[in-house]
Amino acid sequence: MEESTFRLLPRQQVLFDLARQMPGVDTTSVGTYLLLLWVARDVFATQQAFYDRFELSEGKIVVLLLLRQAPHYRLTPSELAEAAGVTRGTITGLLAGLERSGLVKRTEHPEDGRRFSIELTPQAHDLFEHMLPERFDHIREFMSSLTEEEQYQLRALLEKMNRGLPALGTS
Repeated sequence: MEESTFRLLPRQQVLFDLARQMPGVDTTSVGTYLLLLWVARDVFATQQAFYDRFELSEGKIVVLLLLRQAPHYRLTPSELAEAAGVTRGTITGLLAGLERSGLVKRTEHPEDGRRFSIELTPQAHDLFEHMLPERFDHIREFMSSLTEEEQYQLRALLEKMNRGLPALGTS
C-alpha cells in the first residue's frame, strides 16, 4: 500500500515507516490494519459525539436498548448485567446515571416484592422517538458511500477479519 493512498496519525506513521524498513514485513497488511484502526477510531469518536448530545455513553445506550426490547420495557439489574455482558457493579453505576437523568426508574418486581425491576420512563421513550431515527439517518448517509453490493462485501470481509482476531493476541 502506498503511503499517499491514506493519511496516518503520526504514531501510526512511525509504525508504518518502521515496517517498510524491515525486510520481509508485509507493508500492505500493516497499512491496511492501520487504516482500519484510523476509520474505527473516527467512527467511535463520531458515535460518542452523537451520544454526548444526549448526555449518554455507549454503556447507557446499551442498557436503554435492552430495556426497549424487553417485555413491558422492564428487567432486573441482574438480567441487565447478564444481557449487557457487564458486572453487577458496572450495571449499578450505569443505572444510577440513567435514574438521575430520568430515563429509567425502579419499580416493584411483579413477582417478588423483595426485588425491584428497572423500567424505561416516558422520557426515555421520547428520547428514542427522535434520537434513533436521527442516528439511523447518519448511519445510512455514512454507508451510502458504498453500494449495497460493496456493503455486503465489506460485511463479509469484516466477518472474515473477526475470525482472524486470535492472531492479534499475545503469545
